[in-house]
Amino acid sequence: MPISRRGFLTSLGAGGAGIAALPLIGARGREALYGLPPMPQNAPAASASRRRDRAMASTAGMIRIDSNENPDGPGPRVLEAMHSTFSESNRYPLQLEQALIDAIAKSHGVKAENILLGCGSGEILRVAVKALTSSDRALVNPVPTFESAANYAKFLGTPVRPVPVDRKLNLDLGAMADASRGAGLVYFCNPNNPTATVHGASDVASFIEQVGKSSPNTYVLVDEAYHEFVAKPEYKTAVPIALANPQVIVSRTFSKIFGLAGMRVGYAIGQPATLNRLSGWVLDSNVTQLSLAAAITAVSDRDRIATEQKRNHATREFTTKFFENAGYTVAKCDANFLMVDIRRDVRAFKTACLKHNVAVGRAFPPLMTQLRISFGTMDEMQVATKVFKAVLTEA
Repeated sequence: MPISRRGFLTSLGAGGAGIAALPLIGARGREALYGLPPMPQNAPAASASRRRDRAMASTAGMIRIDSNENPDGPGPRVLEAMHSTFSESNRYPLQLEQALIDAIAKSHGVKAENILLGCGSGEILRVAVKALTSSDRALVNPVPTFESAANYAKFLGTPVRPVPVDRKLNLDLGAMADASRGAGLVYFCNPNNPTATVHGASDVASFIEQVGKSSPNTYVLVDEAYHEFVAKPEYKTAVPIALANPQVIVSRTFSKIFGLAGMRVGYAIGQPATLNRLSGWVLDSNVTQLSLAAAITAVSDRDRIATEQKRNHATREFTTKFFENAGYTVAKCDANFLMVDIRRDVRAFKTACLKHNVAVGRAFPPLMTQLRISFGTMDEMQVATKVFKAVLTEA
């Protein structure tokens, strides 16, 4: 019998109640958030900032549309799979690792040797930077984009070559190709986070070909975290390119459409020899038993994926229409979030929204008037847009 999220937590007893109420422990209103354990002194500033943002977003009663998460969470089939795996929690993951690799391979029509599991796609990005860049082999990174790869490169002392997005918030592929000469790795987020813009298959293929000609030893990592949300007909996955070209890697995650951000499951697709360069840096048993069980079920749950795509499309249309009717410019988006030019400082707007219990995305320099908003449920977006209207009017 399928189990709901409420039933899943109830089955854990008192421990489950503790998990469900974790953001509320010792709560004294929003001030309690400042009692969180401090970050280590050597923690990157970006990590500390994201931690503070997520802590504020976790306040009781907050509408959380700040981190591109799935508001619905995993489906009932996934929760049931996790529940039935609790009895194996005392064992190191082994058999389920191979089962997930096989399930992912089947879903893409590739071999198991073309898959490398990660603790979220974040681990894949980190090991790619570690294995493929160095002090004289830079990382090429659009700006703004998902910062994980660049932040880790800076931590390692690897030079980063930032390439600003163009006026339409698309990645400047010509400038990125020029910057890739002699680089170790190019990070290509498609759709790009935070701009939500996407490049079609022909643009991606041409870019990779150009990089290969001008810098044949440079690798290209195509991050397709938001792949399932894209409706643009000219878009296609870069997986076939990664299977044919040893200099290309595709990363995917279960954090977005599958609703498993808290379970930390991701993977890379590429040629075996390419993935072998990364695998030595991957932590052993990097995906937990429950996460493996959840992902095995999620990857084949086509009905759930279709439901989430439909929900996301509806909330995307609703939110886009709200801003456009209010006279604001929304970048063309193909993800579970959008970016809109609110023509004022994003930081002040974010602070004002928090006072109304709505958490939106942080600022992404140099786009200081461009606001990233994730899509919650339709009920949440209806409330959130009323808050946006009030805050914009107040300003």
